[in-house]
Amino acid sequence: MKYSLEYFSLHYLNMWLRHDRFYHESINNGTRKEKLVSIKKAATYYKVARNLPKEYDEDIGYERYEPIVKILDKAIASDFSGDTVKSISKVQDKISRAYGHRGVLSITTKLLWLKIRDPIIIYDSQARKALNTEDGDLSGFCEAWRDEYSRHDKTIASVCGGLHRVAKYSCDQSIATPKYVQEVSAQPWFQERVFDVYLWHKGQ
Repeated sequence: MKYSLEYFSLHYLNMWLRHDRFYHESINNGTRKEKLVSIKKAATYYKVARNLPKEYDEDIGYERYEPIVKILDKAIASDFSGDTVKSISKVQDKISRAYGHRGVLSITTKLLWLKIRDPIIIYDSQARKALNTEDGDLSGFCEAWRDEYSRHDKTIASVCGGLHRVAKYSCDQSIATPKYVQEVSAQPWFQERVFDVYLWHKGQ
């Protein structure tokens, strides 16, 4: 089944309203407990929690994310303004060592994006299949992602430019006023996430 970019733009608006905006705010400004809870929710929602061992979990079930909180707390946007792939790989190595050298590339990029957004590109298995890149090759994935995005960016920007007209179809109209939707959908990171959703569906 094929979907339009208009569909993907509204789809991501609802993802933002229900999930990503809360994760972003909490990871950046929350208390330690709020960060732990938010990272657990994000890891569960994005289906990457399985790569982290559970042996340190207490009854509350989020203690295993403590190493990630400490690592993310030290990550700042300026660290990724140069060689973004190299900087992401450094964070990936830290998380990997903290959890016994598990496969943590996807969770690394997802959580870094939730904290920093631009210029992080989320590595996802379905997006990788859509782009036909080698498994685990972050550099090749990012190159292919940027190349493919350049073919869609103007159309996505145009679609997002009209998203405020259908704000009444969003999941939370108390937040998603036409003005709010117009402002948030004009952000480059929002439009890039619309492209991510498109890739996820294409790679299914």
